[in-house]
Amino acid sequence: MALSRRASHSANFTALLALAFACLRCSSDAADSGPNSSAGSTAHAGAHAAAGAPADGGAGTGGGDEGGASGAADGAQAGASSGAAGQGGSAEQPADIPTFNGCTSTDYEDRSAPGAARIIEIAAQGLSFTPPCLLIQVGQTVRFEGSLSSHPLAPGNPDHPDAGSADSPIHETNSGQSVEFTFPNSGTFPYYCELHAFGDGQGMAGVVHVKP
Repeated sequence: MALSRRASHSANFTALLALAFACLRCSSDAADSGPNSSAGSTAHAGAHAAAGAPADGGAGTGGGDEGGASGAADGAQAGASSGAAGQGGSAEQPADIPTFNGCTSTDYEDRSAPGAARIIEIAAQGLSFTPPCLLIQVGQTVRFEGSLSSHPLAPGNPDHPDAGSADSPIHETNSGQSVEFTFPNSGTFPYYCELHAFGDGQGMAGVVHVKP
């Protein structure tokens, strides 16, 4: 009976030891897994952040480069457009046209376009030429229409027959109902009616200005 009780106590003590040892192992495993898990999470998060930051930064830099390239392209296009506009404009400004026979730089009627009617009417509206101040281009022809016997045509003005540019293609004409003159060179070419103009181009007078 005593032997049976001793064996029973021994078995219980052994079971308690096994249980305690098992609990110690569980605690040790939990303690080990905690730091490992925390370290793993931290390392994973750090690796993800480290990997993501350069990628995002790279994308931002690329966007900046694209924006810079786009701005440069827009600037170049604007410069090219500005240069083309500058080249397309006429080198001669209205202020460059000298004043003769009452025609100032703002008085000219532009008939230089292809197909424009380059006709100056003689005394169609009283004692005047219509239009009196005509703007054309090199190589174009102007026709004077009206009674040239009643209003004989001459170059320059009464005070200065040689007024304006040299070699005027306008010649004295005192007969017929029309006359044409072609202007091969650029310049300013005054004209007048020999009977109804006076002084330095007052009265019945005008100018043909030829641009290059």
